[in-house]
Amino acid sequence: MNQTLTINISGIVFHIEVDAYETLKSYLNKIKSNFNNSEERDEIMQDIESRIAELFNEVISDGNQVIISLDVEKMIAIMGEPEQYITEEEEEPIHSKAQHTRKDKKLFRNPDERILGGVSSGLAAYIGLDTVWIRLFFVAAFFMGFGVLTYIILWMVMPEAKTASDKLKMKGEPINIQNIGKTFEEEAQKVNEKIKNMDTEKFSVKIGNIIENIVTAIGSVLTTIFNVLGKVIGITFLIVGTFLLVTLIATLFGSTAIISITNEGIFSIASYDLFNLFFNSEDEFYLASFGLLLTIGVPIVSIIYLAIKILFKIKSHYSVPITLIVLFVIGLSLSSLVGIKVAKEFATDEHLIKTEHIESSSSILVLKSSNTEMPGEGIVEDEITSISLDEELLYLQFVKLTIKKSESDSLLLKTKFSSHGSNYKEALKNAQTINYSYDMLDSTLQLNNFFSTLKENKIRGQHVKLTLYIPLYQVVYLDKSLKELIYDVDNVTNTYDKKMLDKKWVMLEKGLTCLDCENVKGISNFQLDSLKNYTSINDSLTTN
Repeated sequence: MNQTLTINISGIVFHIEVDAYETLKSYLNKIKSNFNNSEERDEIMQDIESRIAELFNEVISDGNQVIISLDVEKMIAIMGEPEQYITEEEEEPIHSKAQHTRKDKKLFRNPDERILGGVSSGLAAYIGLDTVWIRLFFVAAFFMGFGVLTYIILWMVMPEAKTASDKLKMKGEPINIQNIGKTFEEEAQKVNEKIKNMDTEKFSVKIGNIIENIVTAIGSVLTTIFNVLGKVIGITFLIVGTFLLVTLIATLFGSTAIISITNEGIFSIASYDLFNLFFNSEDEFYLASFGLLLTIGVPIVSIIYLAIKILFKIKSHYSVPITLIVLFVIGLSLSSLVGIKVAKEFATDEHLIKTEHIESSSSILVLKSSNTEMPGEGIVEDEITSISLDEELLYLQFVKLTIKKSESDSLLLKTKFSSHGSNYKEALKNAQTINYSYDMLDSTLQLNNFFSTLKENKIRGQHVKLTLYIPLYQVVYLDKSLKELIYDVDNVTNTYDKKMLDKKWVMLEKGLTCLDCENVKGISNFQLDSLKNYTSINDSLTTN
């Protein structure tokens, strides 16, 4: 068993055998004596010891914690014997540039040949070009608009070559006694020259220091901004993700979910009852709910998880994203299977048409909507449509009204009942079970804005389309209550549907024409006055 000692080299503690220690001690003493006449001896020794510590660190492993004589001999072979050191008076060997490849180099900023931050000279040393070409590149880049930003970014990310070892790594030269000593002597010579030329270089160095301080400050500010911005993003993701997740769960499994808030009120759906009106069984409903929960919920949970990682800097295990992806695929598969099955229930559409004569006791037919509340308990309530349930009946607000010219002298109301189904028979049955009613009181046609069907028929795209055919010169008054019923009514002035309300319209050869508007085309002033005074349309035409 060999005796070992504990030593400290460049701030790093090593365990070393006694024989190896004696060899190392003798080697360092020789180096010190070799640099006795150098003013930079202490700095040179610090750099040499730092390099020795790096080499010793490379041989230390879990199985080898002690420096042995062989390790010291290998270090000496790399660093070189002190006797091999070549002074400035001796002939310096010629090395080809090809001996120093880029693999041996490390990118540093060169403080010895800097104008501003030493970026250009550092890049030149790394690439192997003259510094002038790099500086010309940045000048050209400045006029192209990206030079300043590129230089500042490189200044922030490139470390400065402070020690002799850093400068040798920057040039790709071997880090040994000869090169370390030569580097320090070259630096000493440069310092002397700078002292002589201090007056001429003082201004550029001062500017460089100022800009370096500015770049450092900018880097600190940007780092702070990025840290704060990351927190803001994390908090935002956490709030939004939590809100979406709660909304999703409430919509799928809760009794009521709010879908919109407007000036006219809060509109909501009874999600459980509504979804059950689409599916044929509760099993389909639960499978669809679970599938949607995974399909939509997994991305939401991913947002929440990302927010937690940003805020608390939690390291994730590789199994977490894999699990989320698997759950998402399962959810998407379930949703697709149930979706395809439900889509088959809408494969075929059929309709029935019922036409009835309308008898009016006046020359003006007034059209109104009942606008009464639908019976039963509302499960969908918004400003566009409503759905409610009353025991075994389902009420839907899918009714639309349009007006066209009659081919005869009669007022006709055509009611079209439409529905979908898995086949022709089912679609026809669903259409036949639609129950819609209206009332004719004197000269007022009052239309319901909803219809009913059996709850067992489910929601299968049922809707009612009303078409009122009016004869030539018939006048109709469109009440404001029709705002949810009126749809795509052609008129000669292309007036928007809801702007046609609260006005009287007459059917002319060219189409439906406004009586309460100015410059009515297709009718004489005498006829217009007669119509406005509620006289007989036929009498006015005969007189004319």
